[in-house]
Amino acid sequence: MSFGITSLKKNKNDARADRAQHITHVVLGHDLAAVLKLVALKDQLPPEQLRLITPHLITRERLCDAYERTVSVWRDNVTTLAAAARYPRLRPTRVDAEAQFYKEGQWHRFGGRARPMELAAGEAFFLAPRQDVPLAGFFSEADWAQLDDVLMAYQSVRVLERIEKTIPTDLVSPAEWTLLFHDLGEVTCAELWLSLPSRVVLKASHHGQSLPPELAGHLVAVHRQGAIALHWEFSKELHPEARTLFIPQSMTHEWGHFVVDVHAFDGQAQAMDVLILLNEEEPTPEGMADKIKLAKRVLDRAFPGFEKHLSKEHISASEDFFETPPAQAVSLAHVPGLHVIGAYAASADDTRYWARSAMSV
Repeated sequence: MSFGITSLKKNKNDARADRAQHITHVVLGHDLAAVLKLVALKDQLPPEQLRLITPHLITRERLCDAYERTVSVWRDNVTTLAAAARYPRLRPTRVDAEAQFYKEGQWHRFGGRARPMELAAGEAFFLAPRQDVPLAGFFSEADWAQLDDVLMAYQSVRVLERIEKTIPTDLVSPAEWTLLFHDLGEVTCAELWLSLPSRVVLKASHHGQSLPPELAGHLVAVHRQGAIALHWEFSKELHPEARTLFIPQSMTHEWGHFVVDVHAFDGQAQAMDVLILLNEEEPTPEGMADKIKLAKRVLDRAFPGFEKHLSKEHISASEDFFETPPAQAVSLAHVPGLHVIGAYAASADDTRYWARSAMSV
């Protein structure tokens, strides 16, 4: 017996039809915005009408690793105060020490006599004094304690294959969106909360062809920034105070800096978060591995005893590490059943990254 291409496609479509589901509200993403939206909606909807669909399993520990083990993106008092007003349990800690840069074996302040290497694109944002904003503050005490239980009850780990805006034909259970997944499952929904990386959504829509034109245009114009985040813990104090430091990747080439958030020594350990911004040509596994090796060599020179006292290490990297919306974002409010949340959500303010994710919900 033989099977043609038409027969295989028919079998695949039949399998999808057998596994089709209609869920009124779907949150599609794996970032802070997706989790915050799930937590908000679970108190408003019956459980059968809500689902978080994510390509990666989310737990409270993994969310903490992604959020807290990287350089702080809270660099603006106005944004932090607005977040604190919205999330009553937030307790930001401001680090007032000015950023410094490393040159010829010494630390210098910006604007002084010593001249720094030129900052690469995106690095100037981290010159402003940082504020440490613990993740738990975005949740009520009860929601934080029960977060793993909520995630286990509501999330499905599925890889998006196709997303399509549809025209509802059923007035009782309107299907504004159709989502197809690699496991041959199909989900339709009336309300879609979208925070997947723009690149992923464009790939699943044939570069926007199955999306409303305004959404496709918004996603195409999103600025993506690859980056590596390194979290290191040391058994000895390597720097005397909490501060943001800029360490050149090279003293002879304009490669940018290693941006380092130093945390205060607690008597037993000192933590450092290092951010490496990548240009469009760099986000390959080989290129990222080389950057990490370079970071260790350079920081070992800047902090004597670096390798000897390094006790813990956490690495995360992505070509979509940071996303920012278009400068002239078109309103998507009139697109039926669509709610764009997360880092590239359109907004009148200038919040960025995790801050925009938290404030977009």
